[in-house]
Amino acid sequence: MPRYYFNVKRREDTLLDPDGMDLPDEAAAREYALHVMSELMRNANVRTRGWRLAAIDENRRSCFELLFASYDDSMAHLTPEFRSSVETICRRHALLTDAIVDVRTTMQQIKGTLARSGRRPYLAAENGRDCR
Repeated sequence: MPRYYFNVKRREDTLLDPDGMDLPDEAAAREYALHVMSELMRNANVRTRGWRLAAIDENRRSCFELLFASYDDSMAHLTPEFRSSVETICRRHALLTDAIVDVRTTMQQIKGTLARSGRRPYLAAENGRDCR
């Protein structure tokens, strides 16, 4: 049975799933992901709307990514147009945040490369992880 990992992407950090879950197929993984999202959104819908749950397989290949806002039942009372607008804003904000994180990571890597090329010590960490 394949193993799937479910990483939660929140604003500028990602909570990695170190253990994963053995599930029969990607459809079962999606169902499990929706259950996890439902639990995480309970009593915190507004705060979690921009979060995403990314599922990856045992080979660390991306299977799918779900935007919490797309499954937020607290927005059921909104008109379809307004709900779509909220989802679009959350999706774009998440993409912008990903781009900012990527730029910051690249800048840390460049600083490390420049320091090493000048034979200067350099150690950078982001969220407790080595950025070299």
